[in-house]
Amino acid sequence: MRLDNYTALITGGASGIGEATVRLFAERGAQVIIADLDEARGKALETELAGKAEFYKVDVSSAAEVEAMFAMVGQKYGVLDVLYNNAAYSLSKTLWDTTEEDWDKVMRVNLKGYFLCAKYALPLLKKSSHGAIVCTGSELGVVGCVESLAYNSSKGGIIQFAKSLALELAPFGIRVNVVCPAGTETPAFVKDMSRSGNYEGEVKRLVASYPLRRLGQPIDIARAVAFLASEEASFITGTHLMVDGGYTAQ
Repeated sequence: MRLDNYTALITGGASGIGEATVRLFAERGAQVIIADLDEARGKALETELAGKAEFYKVDVSSAAEVEAMFAMVGQKYGVLDVLYNNAAYSLSKTLWDTTEEDWDKVMRVNLKGYFLCAKYALPLLKKSSHGAIVCTGSELGVVGCVESLAYNSSKGGIIQFAKSLALELAPFGIRVNVVCPAGTETPAFVKDMSRSGNYEGEVKRLVASYPLRRLGQPIDIARAVAFLASEEASFITGTHLMVDGGYTAQ
């Protein structure tokens, strides 16, 4: 599954699932824009991939910054083939512990950010003969979970955002889909699961709930994103692909 001559922009591309996707897209022939707030990691990845990727520092919740980023993409490349909306803010709190500021930050990054990127990418995606948007949802967008109210709500919203956007953009030939990971061994995941001081125990408990009995790896998700972005998925739009080790099949 090659992505030769594709131009792809990946938000949250400096680490975790985003980094794995940047590497895979570059390996398969795409030119990649790494969009992230982490300048140190983003620049290091840009240097490592030597001409196959470039870093752009952006806060996806800022309309001005997002608009400026896509203006740069337009001036330099003229077209965008793939937008991977992946940047996210994770929060593990109950209703009574979640502040208004907590709620707003989750929604700003996880929903508003996806909206802004899609809005400002659209003129460039229209110029592609195979434009595609992929969004990172979650297993927690389709099932409930305690102590994760704001995050779960945002991920459920992403699925509905993509379904509606897929219908709006279908007349332009632009496909919109969601990839929904389960627990994936990223730096953010490790940090979150280490809060109790018993990382191995928390992982063992979580893995026991997955039929495939392992955590997801960033490359597992990256491969699903590459498929949904490619011509091999040319008749797939408005769906969410579970990459969850069978968790939601139970």
